Amino acid sequence: MEVLERIQAWHKAQCERGRDPSLGVKIETLKDAPGWSVRIDLAGTPLSGLTLAPYKEGVTGRDWLAYRVKDDRFEGIGDPTKLQSLLFAFLELADRTMQDLSRKPRDR
Repeated sequence: MEVLERIQAWHKAQCERGRDPSLGVKIETLKDAPGWSVRIDLAGTPLSGLTLAPYKEGVTGRDWLAYRVKDDRFEGIGDPTKLQSLLFAFLELADRTMQDLSRKPRDR
């Protein structure tokens, strides 16, 4: 499944679970530099409360990417070629987190 199809499916699943429709996925261009901004609200999803240390890669003004989880939101920015990479980073984080949650023993 392609990254765009996966992000659409994730968002649809959260809405079907009853999440507030005002929360969701926001993709914008940066205002102060060429590039992308991706914000994905985690509130109301199984990922709510997730923590993630900030991640950065790239050393030039033309090739860079950074993301983090802050205030119950995945936030990522990247150069003009990194939109797919940012969405993929979120989806991989979501998949790993959901797998970890499914492995944890439930309280009885």
